[in-house]
Amino acid sequence: MKNFKTKLFGASLFLLAFASSCKHDYGKIVPPSPVDPGGNGSITAKTPKVLYIIADGARGVSVRDANIPNLSSLIPHAIYSWNSLADTINTDASNWADMITGVKKEKHNVLTENFANNALATYPPIYDRIKSVRPTFRSAVFATSSAFKNNLTDTSVAVRELLSSDDALTTRMTNFLQTDDAQLVVGEFGAIEAAGKTSGFDDSYPAYKAAIEKFDTQVGTILSALKARPTYAKESWMIVVTSNKGGMFTLPPAQNDKTIFSNTNINTFTIMAADTYNQTFLAKPFLGNSYTGNSIRFLGDPQKGTGQVSPQLSPFFNFGDTSGFTISVKIKKHKNPVNTSRGDYYYQWPGFMGKRGASISDPTPQTGWGGSGNPGWDFCLFQNGWRFFISGKGSFANGREIGGLNFTGDSWHDLTAVVERKPDGSKVVRVYTDGVMGIGNNGGGAIPAVLTTYQTTPITLATTGTDVNVDNNSVLRVGYTPGEIDGDTQTGFGKIDVELKELKIFKAAIPDAIVTEYACDQKIDQSHPYYKYLIGYWPMDEGSGTTLADKGPLGANLNLNQAQTNGYQWQSFSDLICSPVASNLALLVPKNSDIPTQILSWLNVPRQTSWSLDGKVWITN
Repeated sequence: MKNFKTKLFGASLFLLAFASSCKHDYGKIVPPSPVDPGGNGSITAKTPKVLYIIADGARGVSVRDANIPNLSSLIPHAIYSWNSLADTINTDASNWADMITGVKKEKHNVLTENFANNALATYPPIYDRIKSVRPTFRSAVFATSSAFKNNLTDTSVAVRELLSSDDALTTRMTNFLQTDDAQLVVGEFGAIEAAGKTSGFDDSYPAYKAAIEKFDTQVGTILSALKARPTYAKESWMIVVTSNKGGMFTLPPAQNDKTIFSNTNINTFTIMAADTYNQTFLAKPFLGNSYTGNSIRFLGDPQKGTGQVSPQLSPFFNFGDTSGFTISVKIKKHKNPVNTSRGDYYYQWPGFMGKRGASISDPTPQTGWGGSGNPGWDFCLFQNGWRFFISGKGSFANGREIGGLNFTGDSWHDLTAVVERKPDGSKVVRVYTDGVMGIGNNGGGAIPAVLTTYQTTPITLATTGTDVNVDNNSVLRVGYTPGEIDGDTQTGFGKIDVELKELKIFKAAIPDAIVTEYACDQKIDQSHPYYKYLIGYWPMDEGSGTTLADKGPLGANLNLNQAQTNGYQWQSFSDLICSPVASNLALLVPKNSDIPTQILSWLNVPRQTSWSLDGKVWITN
């Protein structure tokens, strides 16, 4: 585990440093100068230009593994990745729009292949942007898709043509590059995607691999024409070759890490080459440590699988007015089984663990916001993250809902809540996701549609101790819990599908540094600094049976039951644990919306704040 912690700490430092450098680099307008790289005035000024080639449907890994001598010839002077990312919407149109406008679908609103209801007038293509500040700027776009040509070019483009095939496109671009003085030349190729749709999107399909290799030959022809230009010595070209998206292919289990990098639909490749660039490989980032074993999987309504501590032993998990406490659990959430319109792993409100009843005198488990007289706590799935809900009595009867950070689906994560009593009698809450403290939606207002900001300071619950006493007569439980669920079982977001492991309850508020250090450990033993405060420990690794054994001092087993068959299921698994969220991973490799920003930087075009671009500039090492 020390090896993992070192990796986690290093990865955390890398993410922090990367975020800082991203902010710095985004403001950088000019990369290594195409005019005078040495800065000594000894080089004749060269005109910056860009050749931008898009290969539809070319999976990055498949391109990497094919025979691609011409693409490979660019690598010694390129920033490149075989694991760059498209948008998960998985349409040609939306990804093209990312690649041409420099903003994502939330802004350009290209959501369907027919470009219906788009916002391209507000977020126009990059050549429009450049033309608005440089009226003499000349660009050319050649496409094999009429949708691309008709929707993503207009009169700001000097030459815009629709070609019947990739062969015709290659011939036209070759001839064009021999004589024309355009500063930005774009080509959109469609044959690789057509082959993938016919056979499959992987090199194991001969037709798909052959299409990739033919594309490489076509790129070679175009590059030869470029270098043969009479004015080439007076020009400084950046060559961008990339794919708009990948395509569907079922990965072998050994290759499926269950992160965004195993989504073959969004696996692209990106090569940004220029004579002034050093070779810079952007590898797939660290994704987490391997985790194997047995777990218990709970489904919601109508199966209603639960595990409950007996009414006789549950009171031992009350904490009184004076004690702090800590609760942590390992969880793997599966795709929402009912409604995926807001994302595969989006849930709204369903509780999966807690100790809270319908009322202070009713031991029946109940989750949900508000309602006086039902103190306790719950862990709930909340949008793409989770929520720790805690309520007490009197002025704190309605409680607080405290949102934790988002976490990825189909891999394991650690969720921890710490309630600490301060000397003045107040209590504060800290919540952690994979050992990282992040708190959002802490009550006191309407819930935002999407949680986007988090604080890293604790939440103060109250200044008096008695009101935040969460003691109750409810049983401690895991799995399905009735109460606050958004929507019914047919149309809502509340039907849980989660696996649980390693539930731990401490009768102490564990300090921040200890939570962070031990969060992603895969089990607990006496080496843990707060092991003596452990009052309940359920590994949930039995693999069979109707009991989740408590290895703590009380022996308070969780007894499994269900309303219908398969409400709970024993699972064996081999997954990752503590994987970074997709939004963080996406910062570590190029994405489609980065390319227009990179082009603007190369062409020395100042980016206007009003353009609201989403991309960043990738800097050579």
